[in-house]
Amino acid sequence: MQNSTDVTTNRLIRYPGAIAMRVRIVRLRVLGMRIGRRCWVRAIEVPRNPWDIELGDGVALDRGVVLLTTGERRNVPRLKFGAGTYCNRMTMFDASDSIRIGRDCMIGPFCYITDHDHGRAPGTKVSGQPLISAPVVIEDNVWIGAGAIILKGVTIGTGAIVAAGAIVTKSVPAGAVVAGVAASTSARRAEV
Repeated sequence: MQNSTDVTTNRLIRYPGAIAMRVRIVRLRVLGMRIGRRCWVRAIEVPRNPWDIELGDGVALDRGVVLLTTGERRNVPRLKFGAGTYCNRMTMFDASDSIRIGRDCMIGPFCYITDHDHGRAPGTKVSGQPLISAPVVIEDNVWIGAGAIILKGVTIGTGAIVAAGAIVTKSVPAGAVVAGVAASTSARRAEV
């Protein structure tokens, strides 16, 4: 049983953070971000286009998560998180076309997920190259380990596991476990 001093101390520590999070959610909603119920949104960054982002119910985004979307305003969000998904610290999502994350996914810290890269036309400056995009889909119940990088055009199937530090350049079948640079499937399947 907790004594009253412990309860009071716990409230003094937790309440300011909870209030700041509620204010942050209200601010993001006013700016056009679609945020479901019971979401947990720590000190994240949304550099531009908040209207291009949708969080399902119960999504949790930890400190330092960056949600970056680029492009003209449209009706369908470029970056969408399914209900119950958790994203750990310092992970970046960079969407110019479409990044879809399914339900109940776990994404480790320091990951980078993008749906585009730059062209490489001869005689054109690097800064002048157009973006080349292809949608990224992360299906339900996927676990992405710390420091993983997921590149354009990749689909990660339901129940798959991406090992820490993997660079995923090709689609991953449902239930597969991938690791390495570039990530490849191991003989073992994940339990779905």
